[in-house]
Amino acid sequence: MKCDIIIPIWNQPEFTKDCISHIIKNTHSPYRLILINNASDHKTRDYLEGLKNVNGPELIMMCNDENLGFVKAVNQGLKISSAPYICILNNDTIPADGWLEKMLDFAEIHKDVGLINPQCDGHLDTSIEAYAKDREKYRGIYMEMNQCQGFCMLIKREVIDKIGYLDESFGIGGFDDTDFSMRAYRAGYRSVCIYDSYVYHRQHKSFNALQTKRERIVKENEAIYFNKWGRHLRIAYVVTPAEIRNDIRLKEIILKILSLAREWCWVHVWVFGDIQLIGKFKDQIKELEMPLHQNIRYYFNQGNAFFSKIFITAFVMMKLLERSFGTKRRKRYDAVLLSGEDLKSFINRFRYLHNAVSLKDAGLAPKEIVEFIKNNAGKRSI
Repeated sequence: MKCDIIIPIWNQPEFTKDCISHIIKNTHSPYRLILINNASDHKTRDYLEGLKNVNGPELIMMCNDENLGFVKAVNQGLKISSAPYICILNNDTIPADGWLEKMLDFAEIHKDVGLINPQCDGHLDTSIEAYAKDREKYRGIYMEMNQCQGFCMLIKREVIDKIGYLDESFGIGGFDDTDFSMRAYRAGYRSVCIYDSYVYHRQHKSFNALQTKRERIVKENEAIYFNKWGRHLRIAYVVTPAEIRNDIRLKEIILKILSLAREWCWVHVWVFGDIQLIGKFKDQIKELEMPLHQNIRYYFNQGNAFFSKIFITAFVMMKLLERSFGTKRRKRYDAVLLSGEDLKSFINRFRYLHNAVSLKDAGLAPKEIVEFIKNNAGKRSI
């Protein structure tokens, strides 16, 4: 399982040296370094040239006359890579022991996984080595991601063959990894973050080194991405005590939550019930072997098993209005999924305040729900 490791480099010689030395020390499977020098300063250039004269890993180096940015540099590397696996890696990372092997092993076992991230932070109270060793107890545990991040992204060769390279319309970088993940998803691949592989990332050190304001670049690329794919929906899912008691309905809800998340929706699940009912909900998640997912958040509202409709309605309205007038206005809910006609009618009556579609989800497939929400945005809910 050979892997080509592509590292775009623009200055930062100490970070670059730290990154490459840890790759050499902590990588135990066959690999080749593909280094893309984006017109770095002389100190960085001298270090990179020196790598050619040491008895180190197999190495390919490309030198650009100007800084082409992260995306174009990665594509240069992708075009000359030939291994069955490719890892895009930032030069401001520190890979821990066994980082690559753990991702490769996971990829080999899970045929539908196309993109993999390692864990990237959390060791600040201990050494990288000690923290990485402790992560070994999480072998096999992972979280599904709608998008993998480009700081360290393992890619199967077959994914590149099907969807191509990074989209260079994203310039020096930002949202290029989100776009790539979306295209991989459309081609039938899952993206995951595994919990036993660790690569420390000095967040955005390469990006922040640019004189151009990072905020402006992110905003511009966000607009490019949303123009291409549309904005992802935010859905609130109301689960009542009566639904938890109904075994068939409960299973339907839990499977639908995962399916909506896999449709790139953010799903916030508001669960109402006493300690026994909430326990039943959690047990059903385990029984169905539902994986962790980046886009799912559970909020357990524990209390009397017979929550009144008034309480649930007031709670839902409060949460909707928080997103409409509070600090999270950019993250308004697009829809509320529920079962009761009374609750739906009440929420719909005040839609002019919160703008969320209210929808009874029973009997509807996830794709139908998504299409309904998109088609009824800005219209009165039915």
